[in-house]
This record gives sequence, C-alpha cells and structure tokens, in this order.
Amino acid sequence: MLRLPRAAILAPPPPSAPPASLLGFCRYFLAEHRTIFLWLFLCGFGVAFADALVAVFIGKMAAFVGQADRWAAWNERWPVLLALLVAIGFVRPLLIWLDFHLRNGFLIPGVTSRMRWISHWRVIRQSWSFFQGDSPGRLAHWVMQTPGALREVAEAAIRAVWYLAMYGLTSAALLGHADWRLMLPILAWFIGFALLLRRFVPQLRRKADANADKYSRLLAELVDGYGNILAVKMFTAAATIDAPVGKALLAHDDAQADHMASVTGFMTRLTLLNTALLLATAVIGGFLWLHEMIPAEAVAMALPLVWQVANTGGWVAWEVSGIYQNLGEIRQGMGVIAAPNTMPEDKTAARLNARRGAITFDRITFGYGDRLPVFRNFSLDIAPGEKLGLVGRSGAGKSTLVALLLRLADVQSGAVRIDGQDIRSVSTESLREQISVVTQDVSLFHRSIRDNILCGKPDASETELQDAIHRARAFDFVADVEDEDGRRGLDATVGERGGKLSGGQRQRIMLARALLKDAPIVILDEATSALDSEAEQAIGQELQALLIGKTVISIAHRLSSLVNMDRILVIDDGGVAEAGTHGELLRKDGLYARLWRQQTAVREADAEQVFNQSISMKG
Repeated sequence: MLRLPRAAILAPPPPSAPPASLLGFCRYFLAEHRTIFLWLFLCGFGVAFADALVAVFIGKMAAFVGQADRWAAWNERWPVLLALLVAIGFVRPLLIWLDFHLRNGFLIPGVTSRMRWISHWRVIRQSWSFFQGDSPGRLAHWVMQTPGALREVAEAAIRAVWYLAMYGLTSAALLGHADWRLMLPILAWFIGFALLLRRFVPQLRRKADANADKYSRLLAELVDGYGNILAVKMFTAAATIDAPVGKALLAHDDAQADHMASVTGFMTRLTLLNTALLLATAVIGGFLWLHEMIPAEAVAMALPLVWQVANTGGWVAWEVSGIYQNLGEIRQGMGVIAAPNTMPEDKTAARLNARRGAITFDRITFGYGDRLPVFRNFSLDIAPGEKLGLVGRSGAGKSTLVALLLRLADVQSGAVRIDGQDIRSVSTESLREQISVVTQDVSLFHRSIRDNILCGKPDASETELQDAIHRARAFDFVADVEDEDGRRGLDATVGERGGKLSGGQRQRIMLARALLKDAPIVILDEATSALDSEAEQAIGQELQALLIGKTVISIAHRLSSLVNMDRILVIDDGGVAEAGTHGELLRKDGLYARLWRQQTAVREADAEQVFNQSISMKG
C-alpha cells in the first residue's frame, strides 16, 4: 500500500507559526499535501460521474429490453451499452481502488501523523509559563485530537460534500438533457438543502464548540484525579474526585444532548425534503411520459438518479454534522497549537560561550502576571567559580532567580548576563547546555534508566555513563531494577515521572545526569533533599568533586548543606537581607542565625529522642 515516507512525516515544520484564523490554520497544515488532495478530488469526481452513469445504464437497459426486435435493438445500442459497462465495471472500481489507497495509505496514517508531529513540535517549544497555565493531559489531548479532527474534516469534505456536488450537477445535466422539467425537482432540492444548511449550520457549529469544550473539561478533571492518585489514596479522597468529575460529566452530557437535538431537527427536515424530491420527480416524469414528451428510459433513469441524491443527502448531512463537530474541536485545539509563543527563539541568535561562568543580574525587575514584582531593580554579581548559597522563606524569590537564569521567563527590565552576554541574545539551547540542574522536583521520563541519564549528554560513551552512575552512588540499586516487561538494570523503564523508583533513587538518577553533563554552571535546588543522611554524606563527596572550578548556585532549606559555600545570601521580599559566609552570618545574629538555631534545635531534639528510644529498648 502507498504510504507517506517516514522522513516526510518527521521533516521540520513550516518556518512560520500556525495562523490564528480557522481557515488559515487548516491551510497551514493541509497545504503541503495538496497533491494528495488533488488526486482525491479527481477520484471523487470520477466516482460521482460513474455512479450517475449507473442510472443512465439502467434507463438504456430498460429501453433495450422493451424493444420488440431484440437483435435490431442490440445492433443499434451495443456500443453505448458497452461503453457504459466499461465505465461502471472497470473505470469506477479502478478509481475507488486508487481512492482507498490514497485515503488509507497516505491520508489517514501519514498525513495525520505529520500534522501531529508539527503540533507536538510547536507545543514542546512553547515558553515555560505556557505549560504552567495548563494541564499536561489537556495539552496532549489537543496535540493528538486536533490533527485527527482536521483530517476528518478534509476527508468528509471530499468524500461527501464534493461527491454530492459532482453527482448532483451530473444528475441535473442528464435530467435537463432528457427534459428541462425533469431537472426542476433536483434544483429545488439543492435550494432547500442549502437553506437547511444555512439555518442549522451556525446552530450546529455553536453547539459543537460547546460540546468540545465540555468534553475537554471532563477530560481535564479525569486526568487531574488520576494524576494525583497518591493523594487520593492517602486521604481516601475518591469521593472528592467523584464530585467534580460527575459535574463535568453531566455538563458534557447536557451539551452533547443539546447538539444531538439540533442534529435530529436537521435530519427530520432533510427526510421530508428527500421525500418531496422523489415524489415530485415521479409525478413530473409520469406526466411527461403519459403525454409522450419523454421516452420511458428517461423516467427509468430519473428515479435512480434522484434516489441516489436523496440517499447521499442524508449521508452528507450526517457528514456535515461531523464536520462542524470536528471544527469545534479544531477551534479548541487552535488555542493550544496556534498559541503565540511569548518567548520565541531567535533563529539568528549566537551561541553562548560560557568559559568562565560569571553571572550578573543587572537591575532586574520581574513579576508574575499582574501581581507585585518579585524583584525590583535587583542586582547580583556571581564571580566565576564562586559557590553561592541562597536561603529564604518560601516565596522569597530563590527559585525565580534560577528560572530567570535558565530563561524560563524573561525579565521585564534589566538584564541577566553570563560572561557578559545577555542571555536573551543567545540561543536557548546553548544557554541550557552550559547549566546543570538538580532540583527537589525529581521528575523522570517514562523511559529507561539509561535514557534518563543520557539526557545530560546524549552522545556520552558507555564508560562515561557507568562512571556517572558510580559517582552518583546509583549502581547499588540500578542493577536490581526490573520492569513489567522483564527488562533489567539500565534498560528497565522507570514508570511515569519515575514512579517505580523511590525519591532517593530518582534523585541519584538526576545527580548522575548532572555529573554526566559536566556543565560550567551548576544549580542545586534542594539537590539531596530526598536522600537520607548517610547517602547524602556519601554523595556529597562526589558532588564536591563535581563543583570544583564551576560556578554554583545552591538553594537549600537544610542550612547544613550550605556551610561550605563561599557566600550565602538571605533573600527576603525580593532583595538581599543578609550576605556573608556561614560564620559571618552566625556572628551577625540575624535571620540566618535564627533559622540555623531553629534547625539545630530540631536536629538535637530528634537525636535525643532516638537516643532515649534506644536506651528504653535495651532496658
């Protein structure tokens, strides 16, 4: 079977972004497949014309078998009958065969996959804030569903609407050739059909949009519940999930019922219109034959023609309903796929060359949305190779600084520079190649352990990979991991977001990834928070080796992990409240010293409790 080549499916998308208009959006995705659609249009026209010839053949045969002198009639009519048989018995099946191959080989798998690839390519390159405002399940749904809906619209337009138009015009021409009065019912039918579409299409479109929106909201509620299944189980909160799911389900049920009510009204009126077409053609044809104005073969031809138009009209009406339902889904999906990128990549941007690793926040101002700025005219210089610790209350702005450095968001004024280069003037890819990140939110891909570690350096050798695993103290558990398909060790999959591994194991995988990347700038955001004290101490030695000669920003609530930092900043209310080494900050007896005493007191209390428990057990 003919297929779209794999290289064509995964080829780079068009350079421009998808237009925000419905017609422009559809043209954007379908334009590169215009040759396939041209052939489908030609096949549709050929099949419609051949189907109309079936009625002509029936009329000719009716006239032939009614002749008294059969052989004389055969000698007179056989060329026409043979030509009709060739068209119906050979050309028509050939066109249908070609249509099937184009539709089932190119259009349904290939073109749909191509459109999904382009949709994914656009969405995955959106800004960080884009993903913060929507659920992954909903985004994935529209990346998959919108291209499918777009393909179904194009397919239905060719298969049904185009077919009806071509068959109707051919039928009208044949009937008009027999007698112009035979053509009147079918012309009246097309006018009535157009009026029905004009009345019901806006209504169907509006209700299809509402139905698609309610469906999307129902899906989002389901994904939210399933995605937080641990919290549901821990708090026996299934009933609390049932309530919003049930509400969304009933809202979708109402929207779907409302949409189907309009479809029913449309189909009922169309049935009456089809009945009128058949009756009018029969009455006019009978009248003309009785008065010897047309031969019997014209009546025998007319009735099958209008019967096929009536049947096709019902089918087309259903397809039109599907078209507008799919158009509703396309409009919903456009909000995801055609959303403007608030941080577009400059294709002419230079590559970042961070040889020294000096970082400068130069009088930056930044805030989320309409809220008060997190930072206002904030400045900070981090020297090459400096180890900087960040401390502060939750929401003080520590993670925001890291996000700005990674250019997950852009400052509203001022600049962030690395080795004197404004990070907005360099490619995002080259920027993030120079930074290793280990965070407390240890999310792994639903892939093998090997693939998760190689994210840090995709072209790493097996020796480099094994070295990173050993340095992260991950070798002791990696060999024992086995997935449900029997894959073991590095080839075992870790489950969605690494769910098959413990928090400490996931953090070691992430550390191995950072060790493998070996970037000049390292960001540690609670990098060992999921490890026990023994594991943290063991990995700490390798971590210190990783940090030699590198610029480090370390965020920690556990202040003991910052003791050896060159400088510690206490961030509060978008500014630097205190700065100094661990010893200097303790001597200042400020916020840092207060936090240190609180954590030290907690550790001492915990140690005393463990000691007392061990004494009581011995007793």
